[in-house]
Amino acid sequence: MPGEPDDCAPLATSAPAGWQRAGSGDYDYQGSTVSRGIDLDVCQFDNVAHAKAAYDQWPDTDETAPLKTGQVGEESVFLAHSGSSGTVYGYSRSGTVIARVEVEDAGADPTDAHDVLAATIKRLQQVQAGQRATATAPEIAAMEQTQR
Repeated sequence: MPGEPDDCAPLATSAPAGWQRAGSGDYDYQGSTVSRGIDLDVCQFDNVAHAKAAYDQWPDTDETAPLKTGQVGEESVFLAHSGSSGTVYGYSRSGTVIARVEVEDAGADPTDAHDVLAATIKRLQQVQAGQRATATAPEIAAMEQTQR
């Protein structure tokens, strides 16, 4: 769904410089053994410098620990909340687009956050190249496995 300028701002501040548009989505997965809430925000900027500046302000490192996982886009970082929430945060930038995902009850496992960001960024890259947006998380995971 269409996002608001403050969706692109760190910690509920005003819209960052160069903001053009945003989109956001929420998904609640109710599994038989695992349930997760997933929130995604995607923001586009007028140039790479503005996107990079906004991306650099996004990660909230309070009470979080970095997680090792594959890189997504040109820059990415994954953080696990060090409290009992088990929430994982993922942040990525590719060109003039930045994306962040929050996965609740992930138990410090970055897999879902990585997959959501990787599929989102790859689909955006496909559209920017004039192709259909067809990338899926399993396809990307398989490509990453063959590159190792």
